[in-house]
Amino acid sequence: MLIKNLKITNFRNIESAEFLFSPHINIIGGNNAQGKTNLMEAIAVCIERSFRTSRVSALLNTTTNAPCQISLSFTVNPHPDKENILTFKTDGVKIQRTVNDIPYKEGIKLYPQLKTIVFIPEDLYIVKGDPENRRELTDDTAHMMNKQHRSICADYLRALKQKNTFIASLQGARPDSAQKLQLSIWNESLAKAGVNVICGRRKYFYTLSKYAAEFYSQLNKNNENLKMEYKSSVISEEDFESAEPERLLNLYLDRLERAEGNEIAAGHTLVGVHRDDVEFFINGRPAKDFGSQGQVRSIAVALRLAQARMFGEKWGEYPVIILDDVLSELDEARREFILKHTVKSQVFITGCNRNDFAKIANAKWWEAELGRFSEVNE
Repeated sequence: MLIKNLKITNFRNIESAEFLFSPHINIIGGNNAQGKTNLMEAIAVCIERSFRTSRVSALLNTTTNAPCQISLSFTVNPHPDKENILTFKTDGVKIQRTVNDIPYKEGIKLYPQLKTIVFIPEDLYIVKGDPENRRELTDDTAHMMNKQHRSICADYLRALKQKNTFIASLQGARPDSAQKLQLSIWNESLAKAGVNVICGRRKYFYTLSKYAAEFYSQLNKNNENLKMEYKSSVISEEDFESAEPERLLNLYLDRLERAEGNEIAAGHTLVGVHRDDVEFFINGRPAKDFGSQGQVRSIAVALRLAQARMFGEKWGEYPVIILDDVLSELDEARREFILKHTVKSQVFITGCNRNDFAKIANAKWWEAELGRFSEVNE
């Protein structure tokens, strides 16, 4: 995918802006809080979703609070000469997207290659941070390879919410026969959805971990080996490798039934894929406990590059790469490594220090100031 033009109206602090991008590298410089990340978010939210918030109202212009519109023209293989128009509109309550005037959910079927890979500063702490971020990593990877995965996750979260509401209504009391029956119904719904989620995650986890290990090894060049392990709170590795789908469902149900008393006492579901995690090991030692700052950053870089490679191999189209204020936190070797391995993608980079970009050739530059952007001719 290549983004050619972008028009923005009333998005966060950007009242109006228009861009003609380079198919290679685009750099947006400027001081903090001038709109650089807002521009990157506008690209991401138009194509997929915001990497900063789930609140639609937060996307509106901070001064006018007027409806927002973003228009993005792009090309994809195998028709690089055909220009397509992607639009995003919101009034702060609902979002509307179209591809060539076709509702996005239908239009996306025509262009499954639409994808952004976003590096943000928070990625540098994914190894030692909240498990939710690592689950999101596995779900995002599965979704970019199989467009149904996100709806599968939504099915699971709905079932989880319904079960939690029911458990909370018991107020810690032992359920009667009717309530036990109701609980078994929620458990069955949750188990069916949960098995689908874990199967979707694990289907692509091996490739993600393999490619991440390769990139990590190349990046460090010091005989360090990266290994990733998916840690299920429900089904053991041994059971998953040997069990048939029906057996996996029964194992999941059994774990839920055995946890019933503790879950009622706690007032929420304690067992399920919503509590799964990913662990990273460097030369056999847990990176979460023993990884240095440099090692953790290398893992973050390797993970995003692995995702980009997987997507390119799957769809025959490389994703748009967004590097939002990340290069400044990496040393020169890691900055050069990222740029070397994203040459097949269109790249967008933000940062405050122009010296971080001094060695980047053939790039278009913009300077951001209070939501306005001026192109810089070097």
